[in-house]
Amino acid sequence: MTLCQVCQAPALKQQSGRATQTHKPDNALLRFLLQHRLPQRYGVHNPGHTMRSGHPVYESIRRQVLEEQRRKREANEQAVFASIDRKLALIRERGEARKGDES
Repeated sequence: MTLCQVCQAPALKQQSGRATQTHKPDNALLRFLLQHRLPQRYGVHNPGHTMRSGHPVYESIRRQVLEEQRRKREANEQAVFASIDRKLALIRERGEARKGDES
């Protein structure tokens, strides 16, 4: 039996003591089964899936992105400071060389 057959099987409905069949497919069940059976296509990371702030997966991804941005910012700051230090050292060397030439 396929997933579609399971989800679209007629549901029994009680109506005044007797069971009747309804032909309303259970799309929520189908969605649930597909998300767990084929998460790469139907999982929560699927672009069509709406995930908002407060959702655990959303918050987890948000923390990862913010942490990565912080690390990049720190690396950029360190690179800028190292560049400034090299330039200052070069200026000092040139200043000392000029003083040595004048003497």
